[in-house]
Amino acid sequence: MDNILNLLTRIERVAASIMVAILTVFVVLDVGSREIMKTGIPWAQKGAVYLMIWAGFLGAILVTHKVEHLRPEIADKFWTGKLKPYYLRIHNFIVFCFSSSMAYYSVLYVLESREFGDRNVIIDMPMWFLQMVIPYAFISMSLRYLYFIFSPREKDPGAVH
Repeated sequence: MDNILNLLTRIERVAASIMVAILTVFVVLDVGSREIMKTGIPWAQKGAVYLMIWAGFLGAILVTHKVEHLRPEIADKFWTGKLKPYYLRIHNFIVFCFSSSMAYYSVLYVLESREFGDRNVIIDMPMWFLQMVIPYAFISMSLRYLYFIFSPREKDPGAVH
């Protein structure tokens, strides 16, 4: 399971990096177009916003993989020694329940958006396609926390916050 999650993390890291690079190009082209030709690129700003949202959700998954997302650090100091694995399992179970419920409701939201035929008029794209990152992120996070219940991990003490 570690190998699968590591592969998934590498793919998500590359995808997030590509999205940030593309959104940077969109913004630079839009600003350059405004300065040089006195008119912007109509879809560039909206496209950059959606790419940033996607990169942000993928970033949340990447932080989850490092066991640093949705983590009350104060409890780490109280639960030490032999009780620590139990605390980690309880914590991971609670976060798994939260992220699973968010995954469920986000799937309903995207399905409703698809049923209503919502579209972004500026970039002429169905909104459900743009919103797919939300259920994907919560499903991916849920899978990780489910795994962490059975194989608890501690947060990296050297991590920068």
